[in-house]
Amino acid sequence: MNITSLLKSTSLRHQEFPITTRKIFLAHAAVSPLPRRVSSAIQDYVQRSACLGQWEYLYTEIEKETRKYASALLGADEEEIAFVSSTSTGLSLVASGLSWEKGDNTVVADGDFPANIYPWLNLSNRGVQTKFIPRHKGGAVTLEDVENIVDSNTRLVSLSSVNFVTGFRIDVASIGEYLHQRGIFFCVDAAQGLGAAPIDIKYVDFLASSAHKWLLGPLGSGIFFVKRKHFERLHPVLSGWKSVKFNKKYLTYNLDFLDSAQRYEPGSLNILGLVGLHAALELLLEVGIENIATRLEKLREIIVSSLWDKGYTVIGVTERKRNSGITSFTSQKQDMIKLCDDLDACGFVVSLRENLDGNKCIRISPHFYNTEEEIFQLLTKIPSCRH
Repeated sequence: MNITSLLKSTSLRHQEFPITTRKIFLAHAAVSPLPRRVSSAIQDYVQRSACLGQWEYLYTEIEKETRKYASALLGADEEEIAFVSSTSTGLSLVASGLSWEKGDNTVVADGDFPANIYPWLNLSNRGVQTKFIPRHKGGAVTLEDVENIVDSNTRLVSLSSVNFVTGFRIDVASIGEYLHQRGIFFCVDAAQGLGAAPIDIKYVDFLASSAHKWLLGPLGSGIFFVKRKHFERLHPVLSGWKSVKFNKKYLTYNLDFLDSAQRYEPGSLNILGLVGLHAALELLLEVGIENIATRLEKLREIIVSSLWDKGYTVIGVTERKRNSGITSFTSQKQDMIKLCDDLDACGFVVSLRENLDGNKCIRISPHFYNTEEEIFQLLTKIPSCRH
């Protein structure tokens, strides 16, 4: 599949993305609908399991391939990939698995999604302080912000690659390089970026992302990256028979963890989720992440230009390299809750959120399969507030 052929063929688009026959879905930053090949893969697995049983040999190769696809998406080694149930789980594994000393601190950004806040706040009972980068207009988090807040007691900085409301995309590479030079761990919540744009993990130590947003995968599945050199530093707080070597020797109780990120997978995997994730990653890699990023950038330009013309405030920054697939907007002259309800009644799926100042806003997050026509239809339904 490629984006050009997909957008030229209505029948192909309907076939690959059944949601397009019912709704104009523009909320991939929330929970994405499943592409047909993902739902079909899950259905096939369920049918095989009903007829043959839920045996490991039914999914061993798919598990290997999914790890391979995830590593290709990130530019990581396959041994550095584990599968988790959510972004929150992956981040919590990092927070709970590292050794901390009283007086250590972590750094997060005020305005990030709570999945990347609570695991670090939960360390307070171990004497670890959580420091917040102050909120900026547009939700920007810059290298300068990081430089200004870290100190000699900072052990880890954890940031969202893309802010869930403003769509601001941080400079992962430069922030990561700075922290690497200081000997500070860099953890990334990639839930709003992975699958929508490339990410440079050269200086990233830990990364987690759920599958149900831009990755187009099922709920309850996700990707967890741990840089190989940290396997011994990050203790597996969830341990089980699958996380150790020689795990088929059931009565040999030797707590010798695997020499891979699979040490963070304590038991049986969510195979329904894994099968779906396999199909979703295969689709994204087939289309190409660079192509997806270019496509989302084009759609955002259309959306932002029209919203400005209509007098709305577009939340976030205008610098192209810091934008993402997320566009949020608001207005003091419009009832944003009612507008969201009106759009829903017309068959548009968008998200109602709060801006960093607490005011209601509408978030639009299309994916590569959305057409310009769908975007224009949405914009036609958004009234001007220049009055």
